[in-house]
Amino acid sequence: MPDTKFSLRALCGHIRRYFWIYLAGIAVCLVLTSLLWTTTRPQIPNEQNVIVFLADGYSNYAPLEGVAQDMLLRTQAFDETLKKVEFQNLQYTGEDYAGMMLLMTRLAVGEGDAFLASQSAMDQLARSQALEPLDEYVAAGWLGEYNLAPYYVTLEDEETGQSSTFLAGLSLDTVNALSEMGAFANQGAYLCVTGNGGNLETTMKALEYMMEDLTEGAYAGTEASEPAA
Repeated sequence: MPDTKFSLRALCGHIRRYFWIYLAGIAVCLVLTSLLWTTTRPQIPNEQNVIVFLADGYSNYAPLEGVAQDMLLRTQAFDETLKKVEFQNLQYTGEDYAGMMLLMTRLAVGEGDAFLASQSAMDQLARSQALEPLDEYVAAGWLGEYNLAPYYVTLEDEETGQSSTFLAGLSLDTVNALSEMGAFANQGAYLCVTGNGGNLETTMKALEYMMEDLTEGAYAGTEASEPAA
C-alpha cells in the first residue's frame, strides 16, 4: 500500500522533480490571463490610439503619463480621430518564457504601435519580423535633429536564402531623461516602430512630440530618486 502520509521531505522532493512543469504552467496561466483581459476589456479601436511599450526587464510608465497627455493633445491636431496615447510596461528580459509569450500575444492582438526596447526585446521583435523599416522616414528627416544613431537589422528569408538589411530602430543612448525620470533604462535601448494599430503616420507624429518632450521640453533633465535599473 503506498505511503500517503504528508512529509516536508516528500514535498520538497516532489517540487524538485516537477519544478519545470509547475513553472511552465504558471507562465501559461499568466499569458492566458493577460490575453483574456486584453480581449474582453472595453477598448478604444487600435487605429484611434497609440500605445508605446516599454520593453525591458524593468520599466515604469507612470513618470511618462504627462508626456503621453502632451503627445495626445498635440497629435490630435494632426489626426482628430485619435483618442488616447499611452505608455505601457512590458516586462521582457529575453530569459523567461512568460515574457516572450506576452510580447507575442501583444503583437498578435494588434497592440503596440511603437517600442522603447532593450537589446534583447529589439532582437526578438526583429526575429518576429514585427518592425517597420524606418529608412525612408529617417531619410526624409524624421527625428533627424536629435542625431540618434541608427540600428540596422539583417534578416534572411528561410525559403530563398536571400537576406535584406533595413533601418529597424534609433538608439536611445542620448535620451537620458528616460532614466532620470525613473521610467526606462535608455542606455543600450532603441526606439522602434511596429505600427500594429494601423495608424502608422499618426504614430510617427506622436513620437516626434515624445522626443521633443524628452530632449527639449519640461521633462528633459528631470531627475528621479530611483532611476530605472
